[in-house]
Amino acid sequence: MDKRQKTIDVVNKLHRYQDGEIDSPEMIQSVCSYFDLIKSSDLSGSDLKFLKKISNVVGIPHYFDHLSNFQKGNLSIEDYTLSDLSSQIYESTLHTSDESKLHRYQKEILSLFNKEKMNRYFVSASTSFGKTFLVYEVIKKMNYRNIVLIFPTIALLSENLERLNSNDFFSAYKIHTLSDVESEELGSDNIFIYTPERFLSFLEKHENKPEFDFIFIDEVYKIDNEYIIDEDEKRENERDVSYRIAAYYSVMDSADIFLAGPYIERYSPSFERFLQDNRIIKCDFNEYEIVGKSYHEIKSAKRIAIEDDMVVEFSDEESGKGDRLKKLVYILSSTGRRDGCIVYCSTPPYAEDYAKNLPSLLTFENSTEDYKIFVEHVAKEYGEDWVVTQCLKKGVGVHHGLIPKYIQKEIISFFNAGTIRALTSTTTITEGVNTSAKSLIITNNKKGNKPLKRFDAKNIAGRAGRFEKHYKGFVIVLKNKFMDDINAEKESIHHKNYDLNSRKDEIDLFYSDDEFLSTEDKSKRENIKLKQKERGIPDSVLSMFKVVSRSDKIEVYDRISVLSQSEHTQLRALVQKVNNPSHMGIDWDGLQIVLDCISPVKNYQLNSAIVQKTNRGDGDHSILVPIIHNYLEQGFKGLVDFRKNNKNENTDQATRNTARFVYNTAKYQLVKYFGVFNVMYKFYRSQFQNLEIDEVSGIDRLLTKLEYNALTDVGRKVSDYGVPSKVLLYYENQQSKTVRSSFDDFEMRSFNSVDSIFNK
Repeated sequence: MDKRQKTIDVVNKLHRYQDGEIDSPEMIQSVCSYFDLIKSSDLSGSDLKFLKKISNVVGIPHYFDHLSNFQKGNLSIEDYTLSDLSSQIYESTLHTSDESKLHRYQKEILSLFNKEKMNRYFVSASTSFGKTFLVYEVIKKMNYRNIVLIFPTIALLSENLERLNSNDFFSAYKIHTLSDVESEELGSDNIFIYTPERFLSFLEKHENKPEFDFIFIDEVYKIDNEYIIDEDEKRENERDVSYRIAAYYSVMDSADIFLAGPYIERYSPSFERFLQDNRIIKCDFNEYEIVGKSYHEIKSAKRIAIEDDMVVEFSDEESGKGDRLKKLVYILSSTGRRDGCIVYCSTPPYAEDYAKNLPSLLTFENSTEDYKIFVEHVAKEYGEDWVVTQCLKKGVGVHHGLIPKYIQKEIISFFNAGTIRALTSTTTITEGVNTSAKSLIITNNKKGNKPLKRFDAKNIAGRAGRFEKHYKGFVIVLKNKFMDDINAEKESIHHKNYDLNSRKDEIDLFYSDDEFLSTEDKSKRENIKLKQKERGIPDSVLSMFKVVSRSDKIEVYDRISVLSQSEHTQLRALVQKVNNPSHMGIDWDGLQIVLDCISPVKNYQLNSAIVQKTNRGDGDHSILVPIIHNYLEQGFKGLVDFRKNNKNENTDQATRNTARFVYNTAKYQLVKYFGVFNVMYKFYRSQFQNLEIDEVSGIDRLLTKLEYNALTDVGRKVSDYGVPSKVLLYYENQQSKTVRSSFDDFEMRSFNSVDSIFNK
């Protein structure tokens, strides 16, 4: 369609919109598409006035501002009329400062917040809506003193930490990312940036916590396990439990609440009841796609038009998915186009395999100096044969949950900068990753081995196109049923704690009102309370590590209580080595006793690893014992080498398996269940020795080391930010000059970046 006809169409729609015949989402799409059509055209003064007007009519003046990315000339408007002046005055109402400007629909939500009342809202909106940006504007408007920001991943936690540190408004606040912040550090101006698990840990460690004024929970859909996107179905996902409990404690106080999530389109009675009982008001902006989307389904077609100036033709030899993918990526990511392309894959191995087979998209020797030193660092640390190294050298990035976090972070940074031209990724692109991709290619409509739901598909598709960088994103589907998922029936979100008929895990029995519990549920809860009373375990002890069931905690206590004297002696040897101030180590036999005590855990993978024995000859130790030992002694890279040398794994396998252990088992499952053991062990010893529980030495330092691979406060904060192991070692070794002198160029660059944040 030519410019003249498109202009006529958008003018007609504008009249219909002003007459109330079409709604805002439809008008937004029309205006957005028009800007996409005209963005690179020669524009007259009249064109600019018209574009300025329609961007303000739909309440998104950013569309006009964004033209500067495509136009070389002056975009200022001369000869203002009264109509133009009126448009300018309206736009000024969307400014919250000289630097910040909202669009109309963000402003609508911001205007709901009033200092004279309780403000509690659940906002469901498209991925391009700008929910997190809006949260910071709410904080500025309301001038809250004690703020909690809950994000699903450490990656998002560190990203927002960086954002806060770069904004002068937040310089008056003390910003906390660790759950064991000292009480004397707390006052009236705090921002706590936590994952749900850390938020719960903070509550457990601070009975006299400050009164929160505002709590934001991102990706709140995770309270419903059916909504959780997980690339690895073998890993039991328990995030729904931590999210539900975090929400439970958040709404108990009088704090203002902002819950956010994408594309929640239908609400079950249980979720409605949750909102109603806690006075939370729904704000539905799911249809407001601020960045347009166009879908292109490629089946057996020989020719596909993605844009007017981009038509892809496939030869007879290019009939397979792999061949078509290579051609599409090459065209979408060629050097003449600076928009980037994401390839969605169902599993980490698929992401790696597709990346290996993509064509070269850059000449490494001619790339930027920063990129060269990054790739050289990756090659030095993990080898030239690692798939990620091989792909980076040709301008292709690989992104999934089983790649070291600091490397993931750098890959995204170079992708957004345009150095990496294409990115193969799993569902990790939907969590904690902000990309500037214009095009998204779908290779499979599954997550792991599970079919995608409508919610999953829309959330993934939302990664195509970025607000204030693109007007439109392209979703290209290669030989799968992704479009069936996009067009499937809307799914309801549930809250099992507000549903009498839902099957509840034991943990839920203690976070559900009686009206939502069956007779059997109530009986089960009373039996657990009776067991607790018989053992004399106080609530203050049993309520620690809230995401583990009380029965599991009681089982661990019972196992500790029947240990022999020699086994307790071995445990004390473990405690002594863990608490050695000069070098933290482990006693293998003592650690085995801990594993035996937690062996009835509900997590299948962890339980299997505990049961599996080493092949050292004695058969007395779980395979986890040498793995934990090697990880503590040599870190991530040392464990990769251990797996390559002792398990005959190649670099790709060893790195994936190490990452699975570190990020899923060590940092989450082991910390959780070792933590339960630690609490029950210290309680048992306190009763036996007639001491306060805090006076008993335990394995607390081991928990800290597993979670952060660091023990000092600054080391743990730096660990969250995502840095190479040597940079972390520098902070852990009291800023050792010897360690610093061994940095390669990339490690020095990483150090300079993080040091400017933590020494600000």
